[in-house]
Amino acid sequence: MSVEVATQVVTLVLAVLAIIWHQQRTSEKLRDEFSNAIDRLRDAVVSNGQRIAHIEGFLRIGMPAEATRSEPSPASPAPSSSSVGTDPTIEPATGT
Repeated sequence: MSVEVATQVVTLVLAVLAIIWHQQRTSEKLRDEFSNAIDRLRDAVVSNGQRIAHIEGFLRIGMPAEATRSEPSPASPAPSSSSVGTDPTIEPATGT
Protein backbone atom coordinates (compact mmCIF):
# COMPACT_ATOMS: atom_id res chain seq x y z
CA MET A 1 0.00 0.00 0.00
CA SER A 2 1.51 3.26 -1.06
CA VAL A 3 1.71 6.40 1.01
CA GLU A 4 -0.70 8.20 -1.30
CA VAL A 5 -3.44 5.60 -0.83
CA ALA A 6 -2.95 5.57 2.95
CA THR A 7 -3.15 9.37 3.03
CA GLN A 8 -6.37 9.33 1.02
CA VAL A 9 -7.94 6.70 3.32
CA VAL A 10 -6.97 8.63 6.46
CA THR A 11 -8.27 11.87 4.91
CA LEU A 12 -11.56 10.20 4.01
CA VAL A 13 -12.00 8.76 7.52
CA LEU A 14 -11.23 12.11 9.13
CA ALA A 15 -13.67 13.87 6.78
CA VAL A 16 -16.44 11.40 7.68
CA LEU A 17 -15.75 11.86 11.40
CA ALA A 18 -15.80 15.64 10.98
CA ILE A 19 -19.16 15.50 9.17
CA ILE A 20 -20.66 13.29 11.88
CA TRP A 21 -19.33 15.59 14.62
CA HIS A 22 -20.75 18.65 12.85
CA GLN A 23 -24.17 17.01 12.41
CA GLN A 24 -24.29 16.08 16.08
CA ARG A 25 -23.48 19.63 17.14
CA THR A 26 -26.10 21.03 14.77
CA SER A 27 -28.76 18.62 15.98
CA GLU A 28 -27.92 19.41 19.64
CA LYS A 29 -28.27 23.13 18.96
CA LEU A 30 -31.62 22.59 17.24
CA ARG A 31 -32.80 20.36 20.08
CA ASP A 32 -31.86 23.04 22.62
CA GLU A 33 -33.61 25.75 20.60
CA PHE A 34 -36.77 23.65 20.25
CA SER A 35 -36.70 22.79 23.95
CA ASN A 36 -36.42 26.47 24.87
CA ALA A 37 -39.21 27.37 22.45
CA ILE A 38 -41.47 24.68 23.90
CA ASP A 39 -40.73 25.90 27.44
CA ARG A 40 -41.63 29.47 26.44
CA LEU A 41 -44.80 28.24 24.77
CA ARG A 42 -45.82 26.28 27.87
CA ASP A 43 -45.23 29.35 30.03
CA ALA A 44 -47.38 31.43 27.68
CA VAL A 45 -50.19 28.87 27.80
CA VAL A 46 -50.11 28.81 31.61
CA SER A 47 -50.09 32.60 31.71
CA ASN A 48 -53.04 32.79 29.32
CA GLY A 49 -54.91 30.22 31.40
CA GLN A 50 -54.39 32.34 34.51
CA ARG A 51 -55.56 35.45 32.67
CA ILE A 52 -58.68 33.66 31.45
CA ALA A 53 -59.39 32.42 34.97
CA HIS A 54 -59.11 35.98 36.31
CA ILE A 55 -61.41 37.30 33.59
CA GLU A 56 -63.93 34.51 34.22
CA GLY A 57 -63.80 35.24 37.93
CA PHE A 58 -64.33 38.94 37.34
CA LEU A 59 -67.25 38.29 35.01
CA ARG A 60 -68.47 35.43 37.23
CA ILE A 61 -68.79 33.11 34.26
CA GLY A 62 -66.34 30.44 35.39
CA MET A 63 -67.40 27.11 36.78
CA PRO A 64 -68.08 27.41 40.53
CA ALA A 65 -66.23 25.14 42.92
CA GLU A 66 -69.45 23.33 43.88
CA ALA A 67 -70.00 22.22 40.29
CA THR A 68 -66.70 20.36 40.21
CA ARG A 69 -67.60 18.10 43.14
CA SER A 70 -69.08 14.70 42.41
CA GLU A 71 -71.41 14.71 45.42
CA PRO A 72 -73.67 17.59 46.49
CA SER A 73 -72.59 19.28 49.68
CA PRO A 74 -74.89 19.19 52.72
CA ALA A 75 -75.21 22.99 52.66
CA SER A 76 -76.67 22.95 49.14
CA PRO A 77 -79.27 20.19 48.79
CA ALA A 78 -80.20 18.83 45.40
CA PRO A 79 -83.05 20.72 43.74
CA SER A 80 -86.47 19.15 43.97
CA SER A 81 -88.47 18.39 40.86
CA SER A 82 -90.80 21.33 41.55
CA SER A 83 -87.94 23.86 41.64
CA VAL A 84 -86.13 22.68 38.52
CA GLY A 85 -86.07 25.39 35.87
CA THR A 86 -86.95 28.26 38.20
CA ASP A 87 -84.59 31.00 39.18
CA PRO A 88 -85.27 32.50 42.64
CA THR A 89 -83.65 35.81 41.60
CA ILE A 90 -86.18 36.39 38.82
CA GLU A 91 -89.53 37.64 39.96
CA PRO A 92 -92.61 36.42 38.11
CA ALA A 93 -94.17 38.82 35.67
CA THR A 94 -97.43 40.44 36.69
CA GLY A 95 -100.30 40.54 34.27
CA THR A 96 -100.87 44.28 34.39
